[in-house]
Amino acid sequence: MPEKGSIEQERELRAEIQNKLGATESVALSYLRTDSNGDAPPLVLVHGLFGSSRNWQSIAQSLSDRAPVYSIDQRNHGSSPHTKSHTLYDMVADLRRWHEENLSAPAVYVGHSMGGLTVMGLALVFPELVDRLVVVDIAPRGYEPHHDREFQALEMDVSGFKSRSEIDSAMAEIHPVAPVRKFLQMNLERDKDGYRWSINVEALRNAAYLQGFQDYFPGLSFGGSTLVIKGQNSDYIQEEDRALFARFFPNFKLVELKGADHWLHYSAQEAFIATLKAFMDA
Repeated sequence: MPEKGSIEQERELRAEIQNKLGATESVALSYLRTDSNGDAPPLVLVHGLFGSSRNWQSIAQSLSDRAPVYSIDQRNHGSSPHTKSHTLYDMVADLRRWHEENLSAPAVYVGHSMGGLTVMGLALVFPELVDRLVVVDIAPRGYEPHHDREFQALEMDVSGFKSRSEIDSAMAEIHPVAPVRKFLQMNLERDKDGYRWSINVEALRNAAYLQGFQDYFPGLSFGGSTLVIKGQNSDYIQEEDRALFARFFPNFKLVELKGADHWLHYSAQEAFIATLKAFMDA
């Protein structure tokens, strides 16, 4: 059990960060709800970079036998507002606001990649909002930007194209991996004037949310049950990250999904859903 002095110190640190977040200009997040007859705590799914609530609908449907499922659009993604600022504090403040406006009890938060950083931050700063935590293929540390090719593809001017197949052919000259192109193209929208990207590419390319997780949340911990899911073929979580998880999330368990890459909720969806259900039922 932590000593009284350390508990008081953490409480003071948390209050200090809460004040910083209170000064952050949050936005009202768009979301999709999948209803349920189950009585488990609500489940909130938070996507990663380039994703949206729509990417999670088959998973949400599969999990709705346990609880109502909410799929969130983070700022600068999906149908949520576009902003110039895109920091980790921004995203945590957005998610706290969404919770307080839509839920009356703690929820199980599931976050993939960038969304994993967001839900970890929420649990550390506002632990009373989080029943349990699931972190999908990301660690509580800084990362170097490494999505240049994806950003180049998303910076294409798609307004003059007549079909998605034409867009895909042009994108293939920039990004040769078809599954990644298909994923990015989920951000395409079409209206009477033609195609456009729904995602705020400029703000995301300039975002600094990947750096400095430990600096954002120094001295904090979340003692609730935490599941970390890693893709076997992904290098986002390294062996040395176990010590970081233990520091921030002392009650964590790591599960590795065989044959899965970073986008393991696609590449190993059945195993991913089964792992989440087992965690919810425990």
